[in-house]
Amino acid sequence: MSLIIAVQRLSLPLLILFLISGCIPQVDYDYDLSTEKAMLERILGDRPADELDILALSPEIRELLDREVSPNWGSRRKLKRLREILYSEDELNIHYDASNTLTATETFRVGSGNCLSMTSLFIASARYVGVDAKFQTVAVDPTWDHSGSTMIRYEHIVATGKVSGGGIYVVDFLPEFVIGDMRTNIISDEEAKALYYNNLGAEGVIDGRIQDALDNLRLALWLRPDFSDAWNNMGAAMRRHGDYDATEFSYLRAMHQDYNNYSALSNLTQFYRYLGRNQEAKQFARRVERYRDQNPYFNYYLAQVNFDRGDHATAERYLQRSIYLKRDEPDFYLAMARLHEVRGNNQKQALMLTLAEQYRSGELRAPERRMNHRYWTMTIEVNP
Repeated sequence: MSLIIAVQRLSLPLLILFLISGCIPQVDYDYDLSTEKAMLERILGDRPADELDILALSPEIRELLDREVSPNWGSRRKLKRLREILYSEDELNIHYDASNTLTATETFRVGSGNCLSMTSLFIASARYVGVDAKFQTVAVDPTWDHSGSTMIRYEHIVATGKVSGGGIYVVDFLPEFVIGDMRTNIISDEEAKALYYNNLGAEGVIDGRIQDALDNLRLALWLRPDFSDAWNNMGAAMRRHGDYDATEFSYLRAMHQDYNNYSALSNLTQFYRYLGRNQEAKQFARRVERYRDQNPYFNYYLAQVNFDRGDHATAERYLQRSIYLKRDEPDFYLAMARLHEVRGNNQKQALMLTLAEQYRSGELRAPERRMNHRYWTMTIEVNP
């Protein structure tokens, strides 16, 4: 049975999550209060001890910052020096690594981390030197990966804050990040910690460390009980743990918290099929397939899978479908250009590259990466 796991690359794995209104059928969450309470106690147990501070800085980091950043500087100068210290090739050169979800201090010690890890280190350091810094999730075009029978969807997170002169700054660590329409959301430190544990939980499911996955997902849900994606990942963990009642409850709970959580719906449908509950699976299966078929990025993902397998004809069909559904996405044309390059069709390759550039020219794009990240400021009206 294939699973869909959600992560913040941030970056994390989440089960595939699309937000298309009206496509997801009603799912009954009809547990009475007594049954619901019993299931929550069974899945979550007593609140685990959580003494971890993902933003804590070691004495070594604090001594470095005290030595290199003057408290008398303005916020822009502090940010410039902080970025140089952490990310310049001539200094610490801390860099992006999608495989590691770490705390701020661990990221400093290892010298790499995923977006959540890198962002945590930056925010903790910025706050230490007196610069405003917050976590901000960003809606980016879906990106998929696959590991065995598990499909992963990644989301993104950046650091942001106010700077002197009435503006804000953004620091981004994801190599392929395109800003798009900048649908963003500031989140609290506690929500960021829930993302951290959700990431670790998803990584545990993928690696087969199910007890670790359960322990971390429980922490995520104690921190944020309405975290739909963590409930979805809990369902995946419970499925592999063999607790089918808890699996069903977790998927339904994910849908209850977020009606548009496609990942949970897809996993629930596959789970019902596995159990032979075909009537219930059939209730959702057609809409799940229709949902996938109508999403250009899912078709793009399938094109990538088939391209990697060497099935170029099937890859082309999926890319054509992606372009039909969303004609202004540059990445689709770039993928088509790669396909024509492999086939040796230089004329079609050039045409696809031209179309990609034409559509890309209308996008708001982040500046070029320097020192392992992107940094930019926007002068806007901000509340004091």
